[in-house]
Amino acid sequence: MRGQLVRIRNQNILFSPSRQALFALNDMGGDIWRSLEDGLLPEAISSEIASRGVDRQQAVEHVGAAVRQWERQGLIDFPSNWLSTSSDDQVSQVVAVAGCCVQIVYPIAYAFPAATVFGHLEVHEAVANVVLKLVDCGERLHLFRDQQWIQSCRPDELAVVLKGQLLTEVLQRATYELALHAAALTRDDRILLLCGSPGAGKTTLALGLLQSGFGFAGDDVTLLDSTGCGVGIPFAPAVKAGALPILAKYLPDLDRAAVWRRPDRRRVRFPVPKELASSSPRKVGWVVLLRRRANSSATLTPVDAVDALRGLLNGSFAPCGELSCTAFDALTKIIESANIYCLTYSHLEDAMALMQKACR
Repeated sequence: MRGQLVRIRNQNILFSPSRQALFALNDMGGDIWRSLEDGLLPEAISSEIASRGVDRQQAVEHVGAAVRQWERQGLIDFPSNWLSTSSDDQVSQVVAVAGCCVQIVYPIAYAFPAATVFGHLEVHEAVANVVLKLVDCGERLHLFRDQQWIQSCRPDELAVVLKGQLLTEVLQRATYELALHAAALTRDDRILLLCGSPGAGKTTLALGLLQSGFGFAGDDVTLLDSTGCGVGIPFAPAVKAGALPILAKYLPDLDRAAVWRRPDRRRVRFPVPKELASSSPRKVGWVVLLRRRANSSATLTPVDAVDALRGLLNGSFAPCGELSCTAFDALTKIIESANIYCLTYSHLEDAMALMQKACR
């Protein structure tokens, strides 16, 4: 239990220390919370409520709704001994991401198409650093990390939740100086970084460029070492609904990919890249700050050092939470050696043509 329930002036008030928030509970909600604190399982709580004259099905629904709400609010989690699954009903997958090896264990009913989203990262005969296990419990799936409950999700959120947890595993390993919120493509032995705020079109432009000779290194996050060399985290790109008609001519099978729901309720598809660039760090050759504007002509203009640093810093993350001098030096090495541009555009084809010329 991650909250504290008190009764003040005949009102049940639940306090969340992590969120610094208060929640008012009715008497049934208060009874359910106290029963969970006493160690009763939801089934036993439902039976106890039904014994007071409440319809059995209604009691089950009340308890289930309360538990799901408190899960979403981060007020409760589940000990692993509450939930058990036979190994015969599981599918296991081991993936390697940026030097981090993770085993994912799915309930067989929910393994696909989620496992397909990470199939290009799959490795064999590797020892996992971490085990992520998913357990089916009614309408939700529960994610455990090395037997510790992390969170729950709906089945249609599974691929998004796993991608987020895998990214967390990579970032917590701290084997890099700095992470940038940038798509990474390769051309020869150098990396092209596409940076921009959400909605600037990083994923759409990256997928368009993949069809014109660039290699895929990463969709969303790029790691930098102390020398300023970068390596992308090669998760399958997340394509939002609005980009589907734009990318249809380049990815004709995109509409067949499964639809997943993000926490913000936006729906995405994950087209799995057919080929991955080498995972070895490469020198950054180009940095492009994206600005998508309706009905504007496509222009590619050089950016001075200060604006370039600001653009990179706005989307950066350091392992310790604070940018170190070494990490700042890595950024300055990029600014000194890379070609830095601001790309303003409206149409994908125009942007692709400019990038082809710039990255020669």
